[in-house]
Amino acid sequence: MRLRTKQIKPPEFSGQKGRRRVLVEESDPAKRGAITRLLDAAGFEAIGCGGPEDHSGRRCPLDSGYGCDATAGTDVIFFSFRLANPENQKILKDLKRLHPKTPIVVEIPKPQAVGHHGLLVGTHIVYAPVTRRSLTEAILDALAAPDPIIATLRKKIDWTSSGTIESKPQRSQ
Repeated sequence: MRLRTKQIKPPEFSGQKGRRRVLVEESDPAKRGAITRLLDAAGFEAIGCGGPEDHSGRRCPLDSGYGCDATAGTDVIFFSFRLANPENQKILKDLKRLHPKTPIVVEIPKPQAVGHHGLLVGTHIVYAPVTRRSLTEAILDALAAPDPIIATLRKKIDWTSSGTIESKPQRSQ
């Protein structure tokens, strides 16, 4: 007998005009609710998603490899899952692959950022713990960037006076 799983219904935005839409990816319901309320108070329209493990017995659309309808209407994704978990790393990779034009702001403790450098390329970083100011600034910066990958590359490239590109030397570990 095959076990059938139902696809979850993703959260939906209200469609209010003039407010930028932020999808909050956070596994802790209390923290997700607090961040969503914080962003709503800051003038964004925010909805939350707890990720694949938050939908007991139902299948997350990201698990199917086709993306999530909630991300399709999103201006910015705020990713607050812990990157120490390999499953969460896969979720971030899938979001970047399936939604390359949608800016992703990743919350991460500053000491862990270096260890996840390759995974964070093409995202905007806000260091944990976030404050209202740091989070809204990171989201506004992400919205202002022309392309997430280009924005990351610009941080790593210096233009010389001759017009050639020289990469900044990376620290060895």
